[in-house]
Amino acid sequence: MMQQLFREDLDEVLRLIVESNSLALARFADGEASVLKNMTVGNKDGWLYKKDKNLVFRRDLRHSLLCVDKNYLYGLSCTCCDEINHKFLLDSVRTPLENLTFSNIWVNANFPRFNERFLPAVRESKKSVILCSGSKARVSELERYVPIVDFIPIPGNCVVYWEKYREQIRGLLDLKATQHRNAIFLIAAGPLSEILIHEMWQANQQNIYLDIGSTLDPLLFRRNSRSYHTTGHAFSQRICSW
Repeated sequence: MMQQLFREDLDEVLRLIVESNSLALARFADGEASVLKNMTVGNKDGWLYKKDKNLVFRRDLRHSLLCVDKNYLYGLSCTCCDEINHKFLLDSVRTPLENLTFSNIWVNANFPRFNERFLPAVRESKKSVILCSGSKARVSELERYVPIVDFIPIPGNCVVYWEKYREQIRGLLDLKATQHRNAIFLIAAGPLSEILIHEMWQANQQNIYLDIGSTLDPLLFRRNSRSYHTTGHAFSQRICSW
């Protein structure tokens, strides 16, 4: 399925969004790798993992990396951006190479193509869309492009939120995943995204679950939160290599 080729893998996932009824894409990069290594780490979006304190989160994140189902794809760090974590994550997964692609699949030099084709592909699929992202997301802006039928807000620090309300959230995810069939879940919740995708996949594989990261931040939050959002920046021109 995946060829570990930057543009080709993006095009294949876009095709699957339209044609498939069963797909998951979870993306593990430096932040997720740092959590798995039990290192204190956070980012400007407001999440923070503390070494030796948030071990429940780490355990659940690690378990979410072990799926071997054929339609469950993992995006991993690439050698050109993060060779150390590429090797670490590659050694950690159990799924075959055909289910592996780039954690940067949506971004860097692929972002213009993502911008041009992602939401049209979602719309062309005629699938209902559920958004799971920060609670301040401007859902109405996304509704101008695709049919949003539900919204799952993630407030504050996603690490603390998960550990504090884990069982309630798991119950909610089971409900949402089984309420919908042949739907697309767009998930942007930091490293919690990977746990959410794994939980919902276990509940119902007849949906599409995508970790979209920060790609829609300009639309949902009116901010270019990453360098690749800026045309001409070095990252916006980087063609990642496996």
